[in-house]
Amino acid sequence: MDLLSKKYVEEKSNQKVTSLIIDELTHYSNEKYDIRDLKEKLEDAGFGYLVETGEELKEEVSKLIVRNQHYNSAQKIITYLLAEVESIFNANIKNNLLSIEEETQLKLLFRTQLEQEIQAHLGENVLEIFNRQINGMVYFLTGNCHLEWE
Repeated sequence: MDLLSKKYVEEKSNQKVTSLIIDELTHYSNEKYDIRDLKEKLEDAGFGYLVETGEELKEEVSKLIVRNQHYNSAQKIITYLLAEVESIFNANIKNNLLSIEEETQLKLLFRTQLEQEIQAHLGENVLEIFNRQINGMVYFLTGNCHLEWE
């Protein structure tokens, strides 16, 4: 991550931009062929109270991607983080969702299993990705049919 951060700073200062989007970022950005959207998935899993927040945070991540799409290293950083969020969610969060009874429990689960892990990888954090965007990646991936909550 530190090497990608340095590369990003170089690309930005030298105005070295690209018009190509790396394949893996395209993979995460495109919706799979699932007919349920973010709202339906959250409601079906019993988390309908998160729809408004989830849609807002999903949009933040979409904007993060668009804002940084012209820098190859930024695309790689974002893709790496999306892959990490997907992996952490599937390994550490999804199985615990059935026992969640209150929003505070979900926030604690995201904090301990997701935010802290991702923050540890961010290093210099040149893209200024904070916990809101990390959580947004969950909703972004859910809305694009890469994560299931039930």
